[in-house]
Amino acid sequence: MRSDPGEPPGIGTFLNGLLGKGRYPYLGLLLLVTAGFSFFALRVEGGAETGSMVSRDEAQSRNYSAFRDAFGSDEEMLLSVTHPRLLDPEGLRLLDGVTGEIGRIGGVRRVYSLTNARQAVSGPGGAESEPFVPRPLDAPGVRRRILSALDENPKLSSLLVSRDRRTAGVTIELDDRPGIDASRGGTIDALRGLMARRAGEAELHLSGIAVQTHDVAEFIRRDKTILVPLSMLVLAALLAITFRRLSGVLIPMAVKVVSVAWTMGAYALAGFRLNPITALLPPMIIVLSISTSVHLYDGWLRIPEGSGDRVSRIIQETRRLFVPSLFTALATAFGLLSLAASDIPAVRQFGVFGALGVFVSFAASVTLVPVALTFFPPPGPEKDSAVLGALHRCLSVAVRFSTERPRTVLAVALVLSLAGLAGIARIRNNTDLVRFLKPDAPLYTDTLYIDRNLAGVYALEFMVSRKDGRPLTAPEDMRALAAFQNAASGEGAVAESYSVADVVRMIHKAETGGKDSGLPGNEDDLLYVFDLLKADHEQPFLGKLMNRDLSVARVSVRLHAIGTAEAAPLARSFLARGKGTLGDRYTLTPTGGFHQVTQDSNRMVQRQIRMLSLALAAILLSIHVLFRSLKFTLIALIPALVPMLLTGGIMGYSGIDLSTGTAMVAPVVLGLVVDNTIHYIARYRREYRGDAVGAVARTTAGAGRALVASSLILAFGFGVGAFGSFKPTMYFSLLAGGTMMAAVACVLLVLPAFLVISNRPEGGAAG
Repeated sequence: MRSDPGEPPGIGTFLNGLLGKGRYPYLGLLLLVTAGFSFFALRVEGGAETGSMVSRDEAQSRNYSAFRDAFGSDEEMLLSVTHPRLLDPEGLRLLDGVTGEIGRIGGVRRVYSLTNARQAVSGPGGAESEPFVPRPLDAPGVRRRILSALDENPKLSSLLVSRDRRTAGVTIELDDRPGIDASRGGTIDALRGLMARRAGEAELHLSGIAVQTHDVAEFIRRDKTILVPLSMLVLAALLAITFRRLSGVLIPMAVKVVSVAWTMGAYALAGFRLNPITALLPPMIIVLSISTSVHLYDGWLRIPEGSGDRVSRIIQETRRLFVPSLFTALATAFGLLSLAASDIPAVRQFGVFGALGVFVSFAASVTLVPVALTFFPPPGPEKDSAVLGALHRCLSVAVRFSTERPRTVLAVALVLSLAGLAGIARIRNNTDLVRFLKPDAPLYTDTLYIDRNLAGVYALEFMVSRKDGRPLTAPEDMRALAAFQNAASGEGAVAESYSVADVVRMIHKAETGGKDSGLPGNEDDLLYVFDLLKADHEQPFLGKLMNRDLSVARVSVRLHAIGTAEAAPLARSFLARGKGTLGDRYTLTPTGGFHQVTQDSNRMVQRQIRMLSLALAAILLSIHVLFRSLKFTLIALIPALVPMLLTGGIMGYSGIDLSTGTAMVAPVVLGLVVDNTIHYIARYRREYRGDAVGAVARTTAGAGRALVASSLILAFGFGVGAFGSFKPTMYFSLLAGGTMMAAVACVLLVLPAFLVISNRPEGGAAG
């Protein structure tokens, strides 16, 4: 049998051996290895950490590590307690009971609330520490004394209770010592159990980075349980509708099972856990593994009778499709591998293991599909059906438009592309941690409730130190901190700011009997205040606001629940203002968990351009190697770019932000949309006999069903992700599915129109 041009040597011999005596050994080995990988794949867990969602920028990581070493973790939780008579004995007893219960929960280091907070007051010997809430709670005048204390300490007041005095904040500091449950699962479950028990007494809401981490892990487990079976079910139904044969369902589904088992087994063996991004890997691999098997099966159905015995017919079709399928796999893998350029581990993992899944599915398709087909009788003539008839009519219309009106088709494509470009300019680069979730998610409602009633849910952290390395124990140091806070507090998104200067001012006021509400004017007075703070073991403020040798101070700027589109320029503004306010004597370093997210989002556009450029260059190179023609390489680019521009335009016009999830759409889908182009051009080159119109008609009729079927299956397969728990992954799924439908339309209309026009002599008829 003659080899096709470009076919790797030995393919025919390999297939003859595989489909002969090698069938049963191959199936046995495949079953054994798949079972082994499945064992590990079924045990891959959803990660209860968000570290893989943060970039590995070296300077950023170094600053955050220094911050945690100096001040401990910033992953505190906040519980709000709302009661109509919060400051009356009934409300105070409730709050005090909740505070005590939380303090006894495992994994909790300290709890701060109105009922155990302390204030600095003037005493016979100067400043003394006194509880905010006097005991007993039902003593006469307790409410009046609490209100007076809150008015005297506005900074502490904003942390402890809302302005309407109906909602109290309970700050929960977690124990981060080695050996403590890093997932916080038991602690958070216990807190939510407490909330359920107290639900009839007050309205309670819980938020914080640790809660977000815990809930994300739960959502991942939920999505893994639902989306993978749902993907399988949807694709099986589409295969049944497309081919109306049991073998047309069983064989491609077997390829999916092998692809998912091997890929996710390798993922588990590599020691990774699923995160909000890699949670999409199983359904995506299920979807990606369909194309080659559908083309092979459809080609087998279309082999004319009398083309040889069953095995020779299978080998013939596999050899015909081997090279185009190999290069479509390469194109898809190159698109995914471009994600490895990201400095966010979760995105890199998604790209690398997605590409691995593509190669596994290709290898399974060109071996398992031919072997499986040998167990089924040769197909007879296909029976007409309503679906098949409708598809043939649609393909005929596509042929007519693309060959009779090619210029009109290209003009429409150009207009849509320009509209897409205009929409792309409207895309906002924004990551919103809370609004990633659905509005009915407890974390979503809890976080926004706390944000409305207390002092913000996010914090931009800053470290301030002297450039000469001396301790920050001079009065001018405290004035510099206060000046920076004042500069930061003028923004609308800022709820409040805190630093050691606030505590120093409070103690100094008490020490002077209320006569001086400012900062100490000399170093001795300031050092005395620090001595008092060090001696207060009940509430170690100093350790949370300054490092041990007092050379680094923390300024925490509390923000309302905003996205990084607002937070990133805000952080830059704070940094610029801070440097202007502090002058050359101080170093100002932004850091913290929320700052890391804003920085990653800020760099996303540059990374997106780099990833797309890498993917496009690799894909164009693979197409050129396959066709060895600059003309076909450039023509293949057009139907790939048009759907990408349309998708970008839809994002811009519909207000879908560019985030970690949606930024992956272009690199992932770019390789997929090129797949159909490669199959179409490969078939066109075989059908071309000097007449482009006739070659287009024969190519569309011959390859159209497989192209439409695989694209529909890809689109619906991606669409299953719309039932996920995270908005970015939902958008990724819907946008990827929509892009695939636009891509197949471009392949059946725009690509043939280009082929017809590029083949016409000068002065040819216009479309």
